[in-house]
Amino acid sequence: MYQRTPSGEHVTRYSTTGHYWYLLNRGNAVNFLHGASVGPFIFLVQAEILAGLRMLARSDLAPGMHEVTAAGRGQIAGTWLNYFNR
Repeated sequence: MYQRTPSGEHVTRYSTTGHYWYLLNRGNAVNFLHGASVGPFIFLVQAEILAGLRMLARSDLAPGMHEVTAAGRGQIAGTWLNYFNR
């Protein structure tokens, strides 16, 4: 239902009557647009995402904003250090 129009090298405009929006880098992370690499540090972020998903999957959270606990982050960091700090 949307017309797709290139609006730059890494920008696509999607439009329909009275409505439009832009998609950057085909929906991929723009910070990796030029082949940047974050190395193994990305695993810290991914591990915390997984820890957050685990919290959601348990279904016992009250409505509101939540974050991984300091203890959970410490466990993630400790695991990362054990693996990458050789």
